[in-house]
Amino acid sequence: MIHRTKQIKFHSGKDSNKMILRKMMTNFFLNSHIVTTEKRGKILKRFLDRIVSKTRNESESNKNYLLRYFPNKTMIQTLFSQVGTAVKSIEGGYVRIVRMNQRDNDGSMMVRVEWAHPVVIDWEQKTAKKKTGGKKSTVTKKSGEAKPEKETKK
Repeated sequence: MIHRTKQIKFHSGKDSNKMILRKMMTNFFLNSHIVTTEKRGKILKRFLDRIVSKTRNESESNKNYLLRYFPNKTMIQTLFSQVGTAVKSIEGGYVRIVRMNQRDNDGSMMVRVEWAHPVVIDWEQKTAKKKTGGKKSTVTKKSGEAKPEKETKK
């Protein structure tokens, strides 16, 4: 029996817990904050601090560690280039937990997990250009107004 080790568990099953944790970490990096229950927030903070400390220097072992949680390679490169450079001079405590109020339906304590230091991630820079849907518009030289190309009436 191992004493004096803090292990918080979800009690949903090992595979389910891993997937919930991966999804929460991905959503945190995409939105820079996440609102969840207190128990899940404490687990998430522990794993996020480990991941952010791995992004500080770019090596093969750190890339392999991040591939365990994020299979998207462009996301990993963005983490190294933007998050790693933002927290380069900070030694720890990258993420903080802010307590909110209780949830109405079951009374669970809700928390907001957010960056403790200002970190801005620009995801638009790395993603490909989105296809424009709908009608294309052309600009006329004389008036400068946009006109739709062709509209068919039935």
